[in-house]
Amino acid sequence: MELPQRPEAPARAPADWIRGIAAGLSAAGLSTVIAETSAGLDLTATACRSGRRGAEVIIDEDGYAELRWWTDQAATPAAATAALARVLAAALAGSPAVADGAS
Repeated sequence: MELPQRPEAPARAPADWIRGIAAGLSAAGLSTVIAETSAGLDLTATACRSGRRGAEVIIDEDGYAELRWWTDQAATPAAATAALARVLAAALAGSPAVADGAS
């Protein structure tokens, strides 16, 4: 079995890349925190809406990203599935920010 190739490293420094994303998300109204760990830099950005639980995205300097949010357990399974499918479709919609073949 052939493993997917890792995307080529960006031409810019990882710290500059993370800081640039943090600046853009901050400008979009999200709260951002950059943490330096033994593994490198991580960015956590949180979007909060009044009276509701927030959503957050976590991105590390290697390009791994996670999106986390609370679902409404009062929603039907079909409604929850449809919402999740829309988020995934948007994340994978041919954006150059999504690495082809990465897992």
